[in-house]
Amino acid sequence: MLDLVRLRVLLELRRRGTAGAVADALGYSPSAVSQQLAQLQRDVGVPVVERAGRRLRLTEAGEVLAEHAESLLEAARRAEEHALAASGRVTGTVRVVGFQTAILHLLAPALPRLAGAYPDLVVDVLDDEYVRILQALVLQEVDLVLSGEYSHLGAPPRPELASEALFDEPMRILLPAAHPLAAGPGRVRMADLAGATWATGHLGTNHANLLEHTCLELGGFRPRVRYRSNDLLVIFAMVQRGAAAFVPDLSLAEEQPGVAVRELEGGMRRRMVMWWRAGGEPRPAVCAVQEEIRRAAAELVANRPSLLRE
Repeated sequence: MLDLVRLRVLLELRRRGTAGAVADALGYSPSAVSQQLAQLQRDVGVPVVERAGRRLRLTEAGEVLAEHAESLLEAARRAEEHALAASGRVTGTVRVVGFQTAILHLLAPALPRLAGAYPDLVVDVLDDEYVRILQALVLQEVDLVLSGEYSHLGAPPRPELASEALFDEPMRILLPAAHPLAAGPGRVRMADLAGATWATGHLGTNHANLLEHTCLELGGFRPRVRYRSNDLLVIFAMVQRGAAAFVPDLSLAEEQPGVAVRELEGGMRRRMVMWWRAGGEPRPAVCAVQEEIRRAAAELVANRPSLLRE
């Protein structure tokens, strides 16, 4: 009988490439990883890994076994949760990643309701908006991702993932209250902001990519970025001190002192998207969190007319 723990080690080796990375991911020592793989080879009766210089790589038999390991591990976890759900319990840990406004407006309202309905459910929340986070979802490091997709940015297809658009919101230009364009008529042209100093997200986020792309496409210039943060409070502070920035409707920037919120000529919107792994019905714990996120999104749309649902 194959041991699921050893199969997990093999699968992580295929995903991460080194025994050290597997040890870090699973909380083992490197020697324990080697011992698990050696025992797995004895269980199977054929080599499943081999040396390639100083690294380990999967043999052809190991690759076949790893393919089966992924479905076996998921089936085992799903079976355990379904058995508990059949008794009326939703249990387990769901790891959710989202950016700042998604956490504030969707996850935060959902958490008390989830705790009340499912006391055995644990929801771990991580504030992260780097593009790489979808790969963490593929690698099963997290269970759900809330991301923002912008109308001016293309997104590559992700066939290994499933997604659902929750709503979309307008993006706006945030300027210091004393800026010459802060109170002008009509919409702001990007070309008129060619001389601005900008505040935006860190490199590797969609927010940073949006600024670069929009300034080049609509304004014909490369933005002069002086301030980078994924925290909206920091962005607000930099704008109050002279910078310009793109902000989403849910940032509630209009409530901040010393700034002016302006519409962009041509318009721009951000879509709030919920992602999970494709290939079958999510486990009951994930489904429970999904439903509460959908409920929070519906309530948000009902109370804020600027948000649109498809």
